[in-house]
Amino acid sequence: MKQLKFKIISIGIGLLLSTFLGEMMARIYFFGGAAFSYTRTNSFSILDNSGLIKYSDSDKLTYELLPNLDTKYKLVDFHTNAEGFRDRNHEVNSNAPKIAVLGDSFTMGTGVSEDEMYVTQTEKMLNTQDSNISYEVFNFGVSGFALTNYKTILERNVLSYHPDLVVIGFCASNDHYEPGKDFSLDNFTIKPKKNVFWDSYLRKLLSIKLKAKEPTPVVYETKHIQHIDEQFQDFQDILTKNNSKGLVFYMDLVYDSVRVAQIQTLAKKNNLGFVDVSKFFQDKNLFTYIVNELDPHPNGKANQIFAEKLSSYILANRYIIFNK
Repeated sequence: MKQLKFKIISIGIGLLLSTFLGEMMARIYFFGGAAFSYTRTNSFSILDNSGLIKYSDSDKLTYELLPNLDTKYKLVDFHTNAEGFRDRNHEVNSNAPKIAVLGDSFTMGTGVSEDEMYVTQTEKMLNTQDSNISYEVFNFGVSGFALTNYKTILERNVLSYHPDLVVIGFCASNDHYEPGKDFSLDNFTIKPKKNVFWDSYLRKLLSIKLKAKEPTPVVYETKHIQHIDEQFQDFQDILTKNNSKGLVFYMDLVYDSVRVAQIQTLAKKNNLGFVDVSKFFQDKNLFTYIVNELDPHPNGKANQIFAEKLSSYILANRYIIFNK
């Protein structure tokens, strides 16, 4: 009887140790060195329970980032300026050539440090490669926003800075959706900040590996094309009235020549510039360019590719964009 109890206890202890070791290995697999940091691991939440957002005062926005944040999100330092964007504060009356970038989580830089964000890297590349001019690049990206939200931010925040160029950071996997028709935020609620340090990442890893399946290809239906066309028309009308140029910056880690051609055609129709960065990633190993398998946002390496493409376009067209 004693031997049986000993065996049961030994098996129990062995299972506990195995589970603990498996949990630690899963955390290291996802987070690397950050797995041993309570603060950084606990920042790997989703936006609605992250403590980063507030309900918006605007009738056209459901939520916004809180201003003047100094915290962590998705493992990295996360700061916002006085307007609630992941950027420094800018002077309204600056005489520098100005590029304002609108967008969602790709532009906000989910999962990458502030130095790695493509907006930040673009500004650095411009000022390194064209040292005669001091360029300013503004980040107006907010995770979860759509084209209609970009337009609201353009009119409410961006135009006061009199940008020479407005970049629409078009996230090809979801910016075709129309709020209110393809999805609704009517029941969206901001939840209390969740402690995710105690989540089981072993369970999440097993779920990913055991239930792995090919992602469903994104297809733009006729209603999506019409929606994008309408939004691009509105952007161009607003920009023309404010003497600004517009650029559609097409971002995806999956290259789809059909979708690229569709958006390029709409951009051209509405007199907006167009740059596709997705072609670079054709036949590349996707896992090399994402934050991790829990969060497949572009990592710093992918953001560098974005910045190289965007800065190259701006420099090649700077005399047209800035009239200088």
